[in-house]
Amino acid sequence: MKLIDIKETIQQVAEAITAALEIETEIVDESLQIIGGTGRYFPKIGSFEEKGDLSSDLIYARLLRTGENYICTDAQTDTTYDAMEGELAEICCPIRLEGSVLGLVGLVAFDEAQRRKILEKTNTYVVFLSRMADLIASKLAMTRNRNQLKEKLDSLLSLQEGSSSFENIVGISHKINLVKKRAMQVAESDSTILITGESGCGKGLLARAIHFESARRNGPFVSLNCGSIPEMLLESELFGYEPGAFTGASRSGKPGKFELADGGTLFLDEIGDLPLHLQVKLLDAIQSRKLYRVGGLQAVPVDIRIIAATNRNLEELIEHKLFREDLYFRLNVIPLEIPPLRERREDIPLLLNRALENFKKLLQKDLEEFSEEALAVLLAYSWPGNVRELENVVEYAVNMEETKEIRLSNLPPRLTKKGMSNGANFFGKADFSGDMREQTEQFQRALIQSCLDGLGDLAKKREGKRMAAEMLGMSESSLYRRIRELKVHI
Repeated sequence: MKLIDIKETIQQVAEAITAALEIETEIVDESLQIIGGTGRYFPKIGSFEEKGDLSSDLIYARLLRTGENYICTDAQTDTTYDAMEGELAEICCPIRLEGSVLGLVGLVAFDEAQRRKILEKTNTYVVFLSRMADLIASKLAMTRNRNQLKEKLDSLLSLQEGSSSFENIVGISHKINLVKKRAMQVAESDSTILITGESGCGKGLLARAIHFESARRNGPFVSLNCGSIPEMLLESELFGYEPGAFTGASRSGKPGKFELADGGTLFLDEIGDLPLHLQVKLLDAIQSRKLYRVGGLQAVPVDIRIIAATNRNLEELIEHKLFREDLYFRLNVIPLEIPPLRERREDIPLLLNRALENFKKLLQKDLEEFSEEALAVLLAYSWPGNVRELENVVEYAVNMEETKEIRLSNLPPRLTKKGMSNGANFFGKADFSGDMREQTEQFQRALIQSCLDGLGDLAKKREGKRMAAEMLGMSESSLYRRIRELKVHI
């Protein structure tokens, strides 16, 4: 890393020095580029001192080579000081990190009052500047270490998600397997994808899985929820902004999600909430592969893949003039629709078992299973909030439970109040009746039957039954016993 990577901190230090000493400050990096400055140095930020000639015998070039402090109390008579702008005196200290000189901090007097301060407090100012140089070096080291740690974490996450990304989308139903199959088919291409589905059904998880199965897996995966950011900030979040583009903008500007996703995938969640005026700019960026920052005049090229998602009907929004038709066709190159959980009910036991395993580890609870009564209610519930709601329900129950199984009394009240009222037609043709035990057996029979049917001819072999037992969260011997007791057809 170099000083320019923490240029905001550099400028803050320069301003703090000048505020404390009332003398102008200049900070240059190892290439003689001015990274921070006050007074007459502020407009020169980005330019080079001494024409950038590191081999010259001028002061800054020499100090970068030697790493020494420098004190000049009379620049007009000092033959080694090239006073090009009327400088009268200067104190300069190197910025060192791990034995290398990364830059210089200069305190420069341009009038007699400032020069007298340097004359009278030379030693104090040298110590002060040295401390400021150490502060800059420490900040650079911290930033470098943080970035290295982030890279390692991102790498580990990428490897984990990349190797089993689609396996994280749990389900044995025909509908979810069809979605996964189509997603795998298009993952390697760069075509734009539009994922639709109800809230909580896993659109973000599918988008991430596609990215980590694609050729862009080593690039960034950047997401933006278009409905969670105030409209006035959304444009700068998407496209970034130039320095001073608006009141409160960072002096160094800021890249947007498009630039951050360069070389990878940009996931635009809840795209139906994007304001119309930004839809125009988004369409232009997608078509041209270029963007303009807020307040910027120069086009910034980007190489990204777009995956968008929405829980809204975009065609209806188009009819009401709330969504641009041309943007819709640009996004809807490859449509993928995730079915709601109520349409793939055979996946519910697998999702319940996975959530139980995750939360009992996270919350350090010794839990084994769901009670028959609790499982019956969970299987009968309609799950309007889909997978997200299911995970929240299990997390709640794991927090509340004090025994080794999730009991009916520890499910959220909204589920227990509905009880078994939603049990009818659980698997389409099944019609549940009778007391709690009879209904539970009917649920289990239909569940096991559906799981085995999903495995096809493989269900007739021991390997298939081993797979079914694993998916159902039970031992192989328990599965065989329940098949006999419930008279499940194989």
